[in-house]
Amino acid sequence: MKKKLTIIILSLVLGVTGIFSVNIQANAEDVGAEVPYESLLTEGSLIGYMQSQTRGVYLSSGTSNINDAGGGKIGAGGATSAAKYCKVSVNVVVERKVSGSWVRVTSWTATRDSALVVSTGKTISVTKGYYYRVRCVHSASSDTSSSCTGALWM
Repeated sequence: MKKKLTIIILSLVLGVTGIFSVNIQANAEDVGAEVPYESLLTEGSLIGYMQSQTRGVYLSSGTSNINDAGGGKIGAGGATSAAKYCKVSVNVVVERKVSGSWVRVTSWTATRDSALVVSTGKTISVTKGYYYRVRCVHSASSDTSSSCTGALWM
């Protein structure tokens, strides 16, 4: 059941942010060294998964997503799923790497009461010549965890 729910959430996130067949370069140094999350490059998207050991009674899973939307734009988003009906939220933070440090570009939050799933995504104009990533903070009732994508070169 959890795998099926995770697949549904992932489909929602990718559907909201869109998938585009493009060439994406992920910096292996950034992905491995600074991001202690499981990351996957698939169909033109980088997807970050919540660390499994941080789940609680309510929080089931969480993902973050970034993809190249073309024309100097990225698709960014995240999804959170709960094990029980409760207040579920995802806070999405888009960051750019500047002089070796990650700097916030924009962020937003999506919340649903008495829900099992919440997902959100946006298309954002970005400056080319930088690495970008998406971090998400996932909450279900009192449980909280995070996920992060690898770095996407624009």
